[in-house]
Amino acid sequence: MNRSDGGIHTIAQIRLTAAMKKHWIIFMLSLAVSVQACNFVEKKPTIRIAFSQCVGSDAWRQTMLEEMRRELSFHPDVEFIYRDADNSNERQIEQLHELRSMRPDLIIVSPNEAEPLTPVVDQIFQHGIPVIVTDRKTSSGLYHAYVGADNYEIGYMAGQYLARRLGYVGTISEITGLPGSSATIERQRGFHEALKSYAGIRLKTQINGQWLIDVAKRRAAQQMADLSQSDAIFAYNDQMGFGTYQALRKAALKHPIKIVGVDALPGDNNGLQFVSEKVLDASMLYPTGGKECIQTAMAILTGQPYQRENTLSTLVVDSSNVQLMKLQTDKIISQQADIDKQQGLFAEQQQIFSNQQRVLNILVVSLVLAVVFAGIAFYSLKANWEKNKQLEHQNHEILDQQQRILEMTNEVEQATEAKINFFTNISHEFKTPLSLILVPLEELQKNSRLGEEPHRLLALIKRNALILQHLVSQLIDLRRVGYEGLHIKAKRQNMLLFCHNVVQCFRPLAQQRAVNLRLENQVADTTLWFDEDMIEKLLYNLLSNAFKFTPSQGEVVLRIGRPSVAENMLEIQVADTGEGIAERDIVHLFEPFYQGENHAKGSGIGLALCKEIAALHHGTITVRSKQGAGTTVTVCLPMGDEHLNAEERATLPPTETMNNVREAEPLLATLDPEIALVKEHGLYGVTDFDTVKPHSVLIVEDHAEMRKFLAEKLAEQFTVFTASNAKEGLDQAYAQVPDLIISDVLMPGELGTVFAKKLKADVRTATIPIVLLTARGSEEQVLTGLDTLADAYLTKPFNMDYLLGTVSNLINNRMLLHHHFSSDAVELRPNAKAAPADRRFLNELAALVEENISNSKLNVDFIAERLAISRIQLYRKVKSLLACSINDYVSIRRLRKAKLLLQQGIPINHVAYQSGFSSPAYFSTAFKGKYGISPSVFKKNLLEATP
Repeated sequence: MNRSDGGIHTIAQIRLTAAMKKHWIIFMLSLAVSVQACNFVEKKPTIRIAFSQCVGSDAWRQTMLEEMRRELSFHPDVEFIYRDADNSNERQIEQLHELRSMRPDLIIVSPNEAEPLTPVVDQIFQHGIPVIVTDRKTSSGLYHAYVGADNYEIGYMAGQYLARRLGYVGTISEITGLPGSSATIERQRGFHEALKSYAGIRLKTQINGQWLIDVAKRRAAQQMADLSQSDAIFAYNDQMGFGTYQALRKAALKHPIKIVGVDALPGDNNGLQFVSEKVLDASMLYPTGGKECIQTAMAILTGQPYQRENTLSTLVVDSSNVQLMKLQTDKIISQQADIDKQQGLFAEQQQIFSNQQRVLNILVVSLVLAVVFAGIAFYSLKANWEKNKQLEHQNHEILDQQQRILEMTNEVEQATEAKINFFTNISHEFKTPLSLILVPLEELQKNSRLGEEPHRLLALIKRNALILQHLVSQLIDLRRVGYEGLHIKAKRQNMLLFCHNVVQCFRPLAQQRAVNLRLENQVADTTLWFDEDMIEKLLYNLLSNAFKFTPSQGEVVLRIGRPSVAENMLEIQVADTGEGIAERDIVHLFEPFYQGENHAKGSGIGLALCKEIAALHHGTITVRSKQGAGTTVTVCLPMGDEHLNAEERATLPPTETMNNVREAEPLLATLDPEIALVKEHGLYGVTDFDTVKPHSVLIVEDHAEMRKFLAEKLAEQFTVFTASNAKEGLDQAYAQVPDLIISDVLMPGELGTVFAKKLKADVRTATIPIVLLTARGSEEQVLTGLDTLADAYLTKPFNMDYLLGTVSNLINNRMLLHHHFSSDAVELRPNAKAAPADRRFLNELAALVEENISNSKLNVDFIAERLAISRIQLYRKVKSLLACSINDYVSIRRLRKAKLLLQQGIPINHVAYQSGFSSPAYFSTAFKGKYGISPSVFKKNLLEATP
């Protein structure tokens, strides 16, 4: 009794604690909302912009950074992250990897050299982070926008300026930047292009200053002998120009040398000061683009229109405008200082306001919470006293119910165990007579004196006996998997090939039931570690269930794919268009021996076994169904072998287990002889692999036996390719370009008439004759078939000799047409009787060759690229239409063009080049080989024949 009272008080305390927790949860939620309200200050979301800078002098980089910050002062919601690589490619690459890991909203990159920085910028772009490249471009062009000056224009302007200053006569030397940077390349190209127009200007020396003042000064001193002979020097930036100026002054040359730089930056020891103090004669203004970078970045981040290429304008700064430039920059710097000061004051006032608002909110919310908590406490106290009495009574009822549940659970487990043991024992008893059936059958099959028909009947008996053995084994498997702790023996195998073999076992059933059975693969790698015996049982059960509930003309699909939520999993789906499963039955489908109200066709153990097999492979199995719309069962299995322990791996090597065929397997044993053909040759339906026939035929037929029968008959005269539907037929037609196509009309997926229209509409297959072979024989259906431009329409049942005669006549007639087109006497032009697509192709080919007849590089690759078809397709098409190779065709056109030119009196050398021959000697040899006389003799005969 004391123990009972203790249990009652314990449950009562639990209920009381639960009630208190409910009110405390309400209180804590209110408190959280209140604190959130107190901390809330209306502000815009923060935008993070990162900037990696490497290129240029310290002054140039500082000017660009100040210009960016000046523009960012108008966007207080932007967080600016800055990294300076100090002209080091390696350091900038490390910094960009660091910035990418920070996931900013946008990254601005100022690369020093294009090639080293291109891969990391491409990675940032491919990770979905917007990228703006400034000052120098990357090699790949993978960026959202570029901001920078036109370095080619700067170089060109510098060249024109120095040419004018020298009076278009003189010697100029160059102080270049890093050779690999785009700025150096483009400035040099523009500079040299500008000086080409002035014959009196000569380039003397090039010195690599690496953009640095000290390097330029040292190397200028080393090559002073060459520099001293120059009238002017073009330095690719002002700092190198200043370094060169120092070296020249130290050398104390007698004649002055004009120096022109690039940048024209404001501030001490920068371009504007150098021009003002006449250290430099002039400087090409190179805007940093900092303002434009920020403006473009904000346009990208806010979804506003922007230009991908932003080229900044430039001008020449010399003694005529340098003072004006200095006044403008000083004014801008002064105004920016005032703006920064005002923003600081504004930020202080905003912080004071936010603090005052937060304190007021806390006071108001605290008062509200105090009132709410007082009400909750009073209500909780009253409710707990009333519920305490009810809990005592309910406690006794709960204890009684728990005891009864335990007793019922034990009874159910015992009953289930007895039931499974019974069926397991019966299954073992069935195996003995099945073995006595199978063993004599195998002995009879070894008897070579039996005819073909007895062997076929024995194979049929054996297959069904194996199926019966498989069904009996399911009960034993369920017992072993579910109750004996069985381990799988997984091997590394190709799941696609494995599923293909299983699907082929169901082909006869699918044909008998008129069900469209398909295997679809949506992934490239289908390698998986699995126990082939277990997975085969799983697939057999799923496909068997699909066929049980799928009516005639329905569809069953075994699909291999990759689940969208897990990339390291392989997904196997079995989908049907059957009657579906009621929603109340779905939750019980994987329970042993469960049968739904409308699903009494099975034993109720198949899906339970499937669930256990999936669990043994560390996978899952789910069902999605809707009544009247079919069912989809999905099995997800992990890829790789990290999830398997040592006991779950097979001891046999993969090469041995991959090709292992188990004699005990009921559905892989001789159900479809075409499977062996696929494994052996890799091409279904080709009946002769040793002899290549002069002509080929493609058979498109969904009925396997009819397809095999036609292939065997036609293989005596032709090379045969086969396809089971229109989609496979199109792929085979494009890949093989056969001489003739035989197609059924009624096929799953797409009708043969639609298939024929697609073939005739495609330039690659429009010339191929098509024979439609079908059971639809009404006059209207025949006319519909011929409207597709099919060449013949035969109805089933048909006479095989008539079919063979039709095929031979169509191919022979097409060959006559080819010879007609390829005749040298008819100008290689199609006549009016050819099909429109044939004439169109040959006209396009003739026009292309005629247009490029003088091009000595006119070859197969050139023609294939212009006609947008592959080399092999071009060869096959020309061969099929003109009975000659594409090279022979081009050669004939060249020689006939040359013949016409000779008749017009054009010299032989000119004729050779105008007709596309690489040399007059080769032309003479080819002409004599074609017409029997040399070009000179031919031309002489023409002159003698002229009165």
